[in-house]
Amino acid sequence: MVGRNDLCPCNSGKKYKKCCLNKDKKNSMLKQKVDFSQKHDISITQKLYAYSRKDKFYDEYINAQHKFYIVDDKEINSKFNSFFNTYYLQDYITSDNKTIAISFFEENKNKLNVIEKNILKSKLKSYITIYKILNIEEDKAVLKDLILDKEMYIEDINVLKDLKVGELIIGRMANVVEVNKFIDTVLSISEKIKDVIVADINNIYEKNKDVYKHMETFLIYNTNIFYKYIQQLIDPEIGTYLKEKKKASNAEEKNIEENNIEENNIEKQADTKKTDDSQEECEVKNLIKENIEDAYLEVALTIWEEYKNNNEVKGTENGWASAVEYHAKKEDGVNVTQSAIAKKYKVSPSTLGKRYKEIKSIHKI
Repeated sequence: MVGRNDLCPCNSGKKYKKCCLNKDKKNSMLKQKVDFSQKHDISITQKLYAYSRKDKFYDEYINAQHKFYIVDDKEINSKFNSFFNTYYLQDYITSDNKTIAISFFEENKNKLNVIEKNILKSKLKSYITIYKILNIEEDKAVLKDLILDKEMYIEDINVLKDLKVGELIIGRMANVVEVNKFIDTVLSISEKIKDVIVADINNIYEKNKDVYKHMETFLIYNTNIFYKYIQQLIDPEIGTYLKEKKKASNAEEKNIEENNIEENNIEKQADTKKTDDSQEECEVKNLIKENIEDAYLEVALTIWEEYKNNNEVKGTENGWASAVEYHAKKEDGVNVTQSAIAKKYKVSPSTLGKRYKEIKSIHKI
């Protein structure tokens, strides 16, 4: 142990008390603070995870996997297990319209201490965003949230030990026992990737302003969008898979359109009602494409195609399109209201609700 009057180990030639003593004291206190935070974080997370593995959540766990993972490949998906666990515990909406964390809190609130309750509450408010590292100090790092345009700081700076000022990262921050820390693995990204993601997020948010009053609320309820980006960044094979899937989808859509043209030529003598129905179906599809975000488009179109191919379609196109979007988002766990979606399509909530019940009664994703 270095004495106060000994030469400082940093070889400055000064006495320890006049050189690194105060800095070492500060670092020691910070380490104790971070270790204390980590201890309680691990403890409550283990309890929450054990709760989530109860038999009653078996179907929820399987459904959450289907919603989270992009590809059906256990080896590839094993790379994202830590991210999935956070999503499943904190973000996934169960059939009870609650997250696992909220259900756990409600069932155990009388058994939890103040620290455990505060950790759960903080994580429920956490979200993923893109940060730029502005400064790294001895006891904290100053970051700028590039989506919300505000500065933050993180005290658990060990996670940034291999990064430099000016670098861009994707991370999810929460305050755990008075320590700001990342609760997921941090990913370093390029300026180009940052521009693409920020543009996409802003575009999706603009289309959903009626649902989410603030961008922060949007980020809290839509972490699944960022987790899709993260999977592509970690494994390039997923990006290739999505490109091929999109290419195949476009080719299939082109074939469908060509077939529709042929069928229209053959059926020119069909009765007016059938022609009107065809036009109505096409208009519903167009409304969906114009209004829904890319993240939900494929699912929404699938829902509509399956419904209209097996059921008679009556009523306004806007009513059907609004119900399809509402159904697609509810199935994906998005916290969305019928009134907000109805307003977007300029229909009444009752009209949306009626069409939604008809679609839901015969469709399951």
